[in-house]
Amino acid sequence: MGLLDLSRAYYYAVNLQGAAREGARHGAWFNTSARVNNYLDDTDIMQAVNQSLAGAGLTGTFIPQGSCLVPTDSNTANNKPYAPTAFPATPNAVNVYICYTYPGGGTQTGTMPTPPSDNSWRLGDINVSLLMNFQLITPFIQNIFGKGIDLAFNEHFTIQGKP
Repeated sequence: MGLLDLSRAYYYAVNLQGAAREGARHGAWFNTSARVNNYLDDTDIMQAVNQSLAGAGLTGTFIPQGSCLVPTDSNTANNKPYAPTAFPATPNAVNVYICYTYPGGGTQTGTMPTPPSDNSWRLGDINVSLLMNFQLITPFIQNIFGKGIDLAFNEHFTIQGKP
């Protein structure tokens, strides 16, 4: 039974990582003919993330913030580890955080309601982080890990564009 729990955790971990990658890839895409990043906004990125999570029966909840999710070790790339409060309180729920970093490591924002109307974010960074409180079901594994395991995956992509 413990193997079942750990197999389920691995299954969800692979899905979370794929969804984070798909969201970041989607947001970084550049429309060459229009010379804009059509999908560099919260709604389009969340749609890509949720389409990727759908196969696992999960739906992500976007957590908009004025700034990016701050890691507990203060790394400047906004990578894990994250504070326990960043994880969802509901078991098997997924919180999605998106961090947009202006080119050159400048200004960061945790939300972008509409895509930029120009190519100004070229060579910036998009970081999509998915955090889940995975619920264990077997008592033996619960004794080892507690009631759940916090899963966190993030993907960075360079925002594409033409000079």
